[in-house]
Amino acid sequence: MTLRDQPAYIIRMRAKPGAGDKLFELATAGMEQSGASDRFIILREDGEPDVLWNIEVFKSDASKAAYESGPLADVLRDEILQLLAEPPMRIAAHPYSAAPD
Repeated sequence: MTLRDQPAYIIRMRAKPGAGDKLFELATAGMEQSGASDRFIILREDGEPDVLWNIEVFKSDASKAAYESGPLADVLRDEILQLLAEPPMRIAAHPYSAAPD
């Protein structure tokens, strides 16, 4: 499987005032625990510290599907949604290119 065959997401979430640190903590822990991602980057906007951007590249379609239907995703989704000021934006994508690790 090449990088261009790997499914990915770009997700934007805005936390309620005062909930930004908890949002970033949960999102980071989820990415580290799932093991489904080949790589991920969690970004915090400079001018909007309660806005999280997550770029996640899954190892395969199977690992993405397993994560999405697994218990960890359900727990995190419920906790994270309670922290959000607005619905999250999620864009399905595939990598085009990336620098080597």
